Amino acid sequence: MRKLVPLLFVSLAALSAAGCATKKTNLGTQIAGLVDQTTNAQTEPEAFLRLESYGENGVPYLVQHLGDMRPLGDKTMTLKNIVIVDSKKTEQGMRTYSPEVVHDAMAALLSQITGKNFEFVYNGADAPTRTANRKDWQDWCVKTYPEKKAICRG
Repeated sequence: MRKLVPLLFVSLAALSAAGCATKKTNLGTQIAGLVDQTTNAQTEPEAFLRLESYGENGVPYLVQHLGDMRPLGDKTMTLKNIVIVDSKKTEQGMRTYSPEVVHDAMAALLSQITGKNFEFVYNGADAPTRTANRKDWQDWCVKTYPEKKAICRG
């Protein structure tokens, strides 16, 4: 019986940990984790793909990270070149940018997802240009997603 108690305890602890791992995290937390991964060259390409895959649902959370000036893990970003003609999106090859910091990459992803463009920072920019870019995105985000105003301004 004494050997059974430790085995039962270990089994219950494993089940408890597994249950915690399967709990859904909120979208903001998921996106924040992926943004962190963009600062590592090994995880950056997959992180960009996953961030883009959230589409319009992820936009306010991407805007929230425009103040992030951490350097990217790899200064190369490749996105599908999507052209909108008569309200239809079509792919036309790839486009490559050289963003320097997280802000630059988030702005490129926001443009990719929304079709909107503000200040061009996708290949790096100075601080005033990034500040203007962030303000433009935040203002647009608040107008487009008023229920997520606090996230847009985050």
